[in-house]
Amino acid sequence: MPLALVTGTPEHLGAAATAVGRAGFEVVVWQTTEDAGENPAVLFDCYVQLPCGSTITGGRGRIAAPDLVCRIDTLAAVAGRLRPNASIILGVEDGDGSGLPLPATAAGDLLATVALAVLEDLGRWASRIAVMSVSDLCRPPEEGGIAVIPALQWEMPTPPLVSAP
Repeated sequence: MPLALVTGTPEHLGAAATAVGRAGFEVVVWQTTEDAGENPAVLFDCYVQLPCGSTITGGRGRIAAPDLVCRIDTLAAVAGRLRPNASIILGVEDGDGSGLPLPATAAGDLLATVALAVLEDLGRWASRIAVMSVSDLCRPPEEGGIAVIPALQWEMPTPPLVSAP
């Protein structure tokens, strides 16, 4: 059975882990990278990263700098525990606290761009990244939860150019 890792704050971990489990994964949940456990040889096929904390800072579609730093640090910390072709889903908040949904978020674009750069820097060119709203990810199956993953737009880091002599 494929193995998935879910990280983030406790408020969404249970729902996200359940949704990923329904998609056919055995799920491991970490609140922090210190939860890594005793067996560093275990490799994950999928990594779902939820927000580390507050992601919205006053304006619509903005990600708080501390959350961005936390998320990139967490991605870098777990990258060595992912299989080379692992799927990475970055969950983003889809509201600004007003109850209104955000348009296609700049926060998600920023997070994906920085995550792609980190993966490129780590030589993880076969990994693929998608951004998904936390509410879609944590939605119950009868409301169309996790089933939307195949419809996501996946992005991959750019492999280095190789020049021929």
